[in-house]
Amino acid sequence: MNNGLFNKGVTGTILLASLVSAATGCTAEKTGSAPAPGTTGQSTAPAAPVKITMLSQYETPEPPGANNPVVRKIEELTNTKLDITWVLNSNYTDKLNVTIASNDLPQAVLVVNPQDSVIVNAAVSGFFWDVEPFLKDYPNLSKLDKDTLNNTRINGKIYGLYRGRYPERIILYYRHDWLTNVGIKEAPKNVEEYYQMLKAFTFNDPNKSGKQDTRGITEDKTFGTYTFPLLFGAPNGWGYINNQVIPEQMTKEYMDYLKFFKKLYDEKILNQDFATAPQKKPTDDFMQGVIGVRGTTLENYRNEYYYNAAKVFPGGEVRAIPALVSTTGQKRVQKGPGFLGMYMFPKSSVKTEAELRQILTYFDRMYDDKLVKTVMLGVEGVHYQEESGGAVKILDETKYSKEVVPVVHLASRIDLINNGSPLAKEAIAALEEIKKYGVADATAGLNLSDAGKKKLSTIKNILDDARIKFVMGVIDEAGYKKEVDKWLQMGGNDIIKEYTELYNKYKK
Repeated sequence: MNNGLFNKGVTGTILLASLVSAATGCTAEKTGSAPAPGTTGQSTAPAAPVKITMLSQYETPEPPGANNPVVRKIEELTNTKLDITWVLNSNYTDKLNVTIASNDLPQAVLVVNPQDSVIVNAAVSGFFWDVEPFLKDYPNLSKLDKDTLNNTRINGKIYGLYRGRYPERIILYYRHDWLTNVGIKEAPKNVEEYYQMLKAFTFNDPNKSGKQDTRGITEDKTFGTYTFPLLFGAPNGWGYINNQVIPEQMTKEYMDYLKFFKKLYDEKILNQDFATAPQKKPTDDFMQGVIGVRGTTLENYRNEYYYNAAKVFPGGEVRAIPALVSTTGQKRVQKGPGFLGMYMFPKSSVKTEAELRQILTYFDRMYDDKLVKTVMLGVEGVHYQEESGGAVKILDETKYSKEVVPVVHLASRIDLINNGSPLAKEAIAALEEIKKYGVADATAGLNLSDAGKKKLSTIKNILDDARIKFVMGVIDEAGYKKEVDKWLQMGGNDIIKEYTELYNKYKK
């Protein structure tokens, strides 16, 4: 995971058989009664720390140490003893699958992709606890965002506790010093002004090198660095239009977006190698001063290339554009699912309701502001200190990177941290603004059947390739329409039908 705040093979059939066997081989015993609403059930918890076993991941060169001070602080604040198996993120899915197949699961399991077929099939087979009936009994869990909870549902039920992320979090960062150098007085407010800025960044020598060594924008073949279709009125991935759930590629507004990108390509404002460029190229080009605008997660203000651009580029200054006015006359930004993975609780390891309630008490506390800050910043006075104006100062970057960054996956949510820079204030203000303009994907929280997922994966490249061909001029609008028709005939119609049925059942 790259959340912007920190720098940094078992077959499905065998797995499902193991899951169903484990689910049916043990019966979840209900003991005790639910605590009164608004309580955490602490009155029934033992005085001694509650031991909780957990499977989680890390992304740093080394996993958290056995006596990691942040984990110890979490244990102190939650009255728990955590036994965490840490797995490198690149190996995590394989490890999770093997662990599930062996039926040797801890009590809390981080599931990065809850829509994975193995997880979905396990959940509907009764392998994991349905936690929804218990949420009302906990002060923090009862206040979890309803839209985000709904996006985690599997066949209508909630089988875990999500790790919250801001649903609206994609903004534009741009080089304000470049804007000044090309004679533009203020940041763009709409699509046309944005185009003029990109053009000036390409041809008007924004870095004052005397050479044409800059470009307006860099993309890779995924076109994933900014939500341009929304700026032309298209859906966010999938939309519910005329009583059907259809992909954005079937709308006129999406074609308007493609024409805009073709214009950027034809005028050489867009990198000419976008079809083969690696996904890291947009980031690399921004940090190396090749481009002066970057659509990315707002948390990236903490990157030194952003908040302290002058240290990297003499006179450099990065500022934020929260949202542009779309061609519809309204601001429209991408609204994501609001979470990145969730912790789920196998019935084979959590055998009683009483055990589940103890574990939920821990997770309820992890949503407290103090615990969120502990996971993100570490121990006050050891890893960070509060400064005037609410700013936070990291005391020792090396210690912070070694002891705090590795445990980030324990975070119940990610909060913006004020590092005292002007850009941090802009980013925090941007977050408040873009909350008003989010456009959700109509398929968020809808789980296709295994056959549907396989079919969608098989035909995905048809539309991806058509987009590239259109922008490069290999096919025209009529040719693009033929590719969409091909996608429909090869299985797209079936996907639309299934998504529409799911939407009508769970969302309408």
